[in-house]
Amino acid sequence: MRTVILPFLFALSACVVEDVASIEMAPRAVAQSQTEIAFVSRLFNDIQVPSIAEDREYCGLIGIDDAGNYVATEPRRGRTATCLPPDPAYANFTVLASFHTHGSFNTEYFNEIPSFDDMRTDIEDGTDGYIATPGGRMWYVDARSQIARQICGLNCLIPDPDHREDPNFLVQQSYTLDDLRDY
Repeated sequence: MRTVILPFLFALSACVVEDVASIEMAPRAVAQSQTEIAFVSRLFNDIQVPSIAEDREYCGLIGIDDAGNYVATEPRRGRTATCLPPDPAYANFTVLASFHTHGSFNTEYFNEIPSFDDMRTDIEDGTDGYIATPGGRMWYVDARSQIARQICGLNCLIPDPDHREDPNFLVQQSYTLDDLRDY
């Protein structure tokens, strides 16, 4: 999700958990693995092209089915800076994480890193998250430790051909929730 200030968000501020550090989360159903990361990479490469072409986020949930296979919900087409994945209660598998793209390259956003809201939402939902950026980076939000870490860097996923690195903004390998507060 890109960071955008919208007037109606101020009305929703009463619904936001102020102290996400106090949220209790169940242990992850299975440990993150290279197989999971490869599954998510293929999923993102399937949706990066329409996400970039339409400048829309795409989102959903990934998990494991009863046979132990990695599965995902059908990606939902969101808006330029938002996307609401399905409710995990209705998934027919054990949910491990959410996923979403950041659409096309746009100089108005810090879209090469997770936003504060990306991480805060995953923490509040009690689930981890994967994020694909226009530069082709893949991020993993570990909701329990409240850290976003870069799984793979520039061009590891299909990138937006118009993407340009900002010479004044060095993308770090990881960010905490507090680190993202200013973006």
